[in-house]
Amino acid sequence: MEALVAGIAPTTIQVDVIMAAMGRIGELWERGEITVADEHAATGLSYRALLPLQEPLQIAPPRSRERVVLAAVEGQTHVLGLRMVADVLEGAGFEVLYLGADVPSAALRTFIAEHMPAVVGLSSTRTHDAPSLAAAIVASHDGHPAGRIMLGGRGVPPEWRDAPYPWVRDAAVVLDIAESLLHTPPQELAPAIVRLRSTVRETRPSSSASAVEDELLGAEIAAASEVARRYARRAAEYRYLAYRDPLTALPNRRAFEDRMIELSAHGEDSALLVIDVDEFKAINDAQGHDAGDALLVRLGQAIRGAVRAGDTVARIGGDEFTVLLPACTQADAAHVAEQVRAAIVAVGDGTMTVSIGATALGSDRRSALLNADSALYAAKAAGRNRTRVVAPTS
Repeated sequence: MEALVAGIAPTTIQVDVIMAAMGRIGELWERGEITVADEHAATGLSYRALLPLQEPLQIAPPRSRERVVLAAVEGQTHVLGLRMVADVLEGAGFEVLYLGADVPSAALRTFIAEHMPAVVGLSSTRTHDAPSLAAAIVASHDGHPAGRIMLGGRGVPPEWRDAPYPWVRDAAVVLDIAESLLHTPPQELAPAIVRLRSTVRETRPSSSASAVEDELLGAEIAAASEVARRYARRAAEYRYLAYRDPLTALPNRRAFEDRMIELSAHGEDSALLVIDVDEFKAINDAQGHDAGDALLVRLGQAIRGAVRAGDTVARIGGDEFTVLLPACTQADAAHVAEQVRAAIVAVGDGTMTVSIGATALGSDRRSALLNADSALYAAKAAGRNRTRVVAPTS
């Protein structure tokens, strides 16, 4: 939660904290230094740590509505990384059909043939299970020859990575890879993969009592996590409606105020920008409200593109926007404000300009807003299309 409040992107937390820890735990398990029960307990704790990330992941700006199937190949029971990839893709707007762990190749082929996804993501975490991965690749090609395939997990042989199937090393890169696959032709099935697939055993080995218990424990952990994830998803939908501006899809005033309270309480350097369109009423009167609305949408996109991933851009009313900049000094805020102003001039080809007021946030939110407004009025008075900074009052 502290990382989220500080403005660190949810995917960064996934990759740098949770996935890194689980990778180390997986290494210990494979070397026999911890038991399967220990590994499952660590996975359960990791799922719990992931839950606060669900809402911010679910309200990411949509980038695609294409269908993606995600599955761990037969024999693979460690799917936390795959679940994290699913969360990122869902948050970005993909329709994700998540099959989870230990998917037999025959069942995978049938499912893919029925749903015809644009992309299939296959996960393998153990290097000696390459034949099962090969069988899953063949099944994916057979089920939907026009689909594209991406691979993930430490069990993917190095020689298979990126040629012909892109290798997803972690959740941070999956969006770019999935989107790039949408614009490439389907891959050719390599003969070596077909040959390796023929070595897969057609009958599954019987499980010992302890192995069955471990599988049940893992299934219970995953099921509990999925229930919590569904509630987080539903909460995210309600929160989206309550905290989003319907025109620009940016956070609204309520979301801005809540975020400002979080940053003020956090006690670190943060800053605030207040942005107002120059002569917006004249634009509205001359071109009509539809043109004015379209301008506000473009303006919001330009601001969002000019700031950092963890910054909060909000439309708080009319033609007024704000930006909250966590872990940002007043001097840095002035630089960001100039980037925003220049980006807006560029997107409007010089026909749209803004005035911007900047100040440090501090612990007194009311004073910060007054200071930022004062700086904004100073920018307007100085001729518009400029930035002014006001230091916080002591």
